[in-house]
Amino acid sequence: MHESSTYEFVVDEKPEGFRKLKKTLCRIGVLAVPVGFAVVCLAVQLYPVVILPLSFLGLVLYFWKLFNVELEYSMTSGIMTFSRINGGMRRKKVLELTIKDMHEIAPYDEEARAHLETLPLVKNHLFVSHMAAPDIYYAVFEEDGDLQVVYFEATAKALHILRYYNMLTKMSQVSR
Repeated sequence: MHESSTYEFVVDEKPEGFRKLKKTLCRIGVLAVPVGFAVVCLAVQLYPVVILPLSFLGLVLYFWKLFNVELEYSMTSGIMTFSRINGGMRRKKVLELTIKDMHEIAPYDEEARAHLETLPLVKNHLFVSHMAAPDIYYAVFEEDGDLQVVYFEATAKALHILRYYNMLTKMSQVSR
């Protein structure tokens, strides 16, 4: 495999559980704060003709990163990088792993769930749109002496690259 074996894949994070509640409360707040501000200004007879739209725009831009989160993984020359993109603007590298150093890479199913429960895992890294998504794979790795696991949505090309750099990769049929 040569240097042109660079691959990246991005998924949108779908809100579940507490994140869904937080997102709903933020949407209510984005609408309620400007309306409340307008009511207060009218009560003290300040007419916010310009301030109200600007405050509303500022709140929308501030909370946009909570509404639009993308999770990305990329593979270049045997290194797998996991990043989080907030609001389409801010990219934060979360993990950078060498593929050959991963202890196991396999599809996430009922058997894998039972196997992972037996391992002394310290941290879970989720890079999937949601845990019921198709083609979820997991990779177990060691960082600072602790076992950790990362979940990601695999594609056929990603599996081909993973298999090339790590022969422990278990292959299965994927939909992408």
